[in-house]
Amino acid sequence: MRPDRPHHGRTARRSRRFDFRLTNEDGGHALWTVNSRPFTLGGTWGRPRLDTVELWAFSGDFRHPVHLHMAHFKVVSRSGRAPAATDAGWKDTVDVRPYETVEVLVRFAGHRGRYMLHCHDLEHEDMAMMADFDLV
Repeated sequence: MRPDRPHHGRTARRSRRFDFRLTNEDGGHALWTVNSRPFTLGGTWGRPRLDTVELWAFSGDFRHPVHLHMAHFKVVSRSGRAPAATDAGWKDTVDVRPYETVEVLVRFAGHRGRYMLHCHDLEHEDMAMMADFDLV
């Protein structure tokens, strides 16, 4: 798929959801998590295939600038509404506002290997609000 050609949800090979949230562990310790899970080295959250497209939904409890390494995407909706004019074009980071769901079509092209998505807020990133995925 060429970056200058639009693509639609019906081309997505599969869907995934990533919820960025402050989660309390047993004992009251707060962690910044994705899908209520803390980051673990060597873990993988998915295995997208090279040269495919997936529909991913990002949500959260605070403002989270969600960044994908080595994958570009197009914003297709914000909480079920059309994206803003500022969402146009290929992105690698999208601003997810509190209690909003942003759907994006992610294009996996380039090279196989391990990649990461994370909140680009430095405090959240430093506290491991991230997840790995393996492009196969």
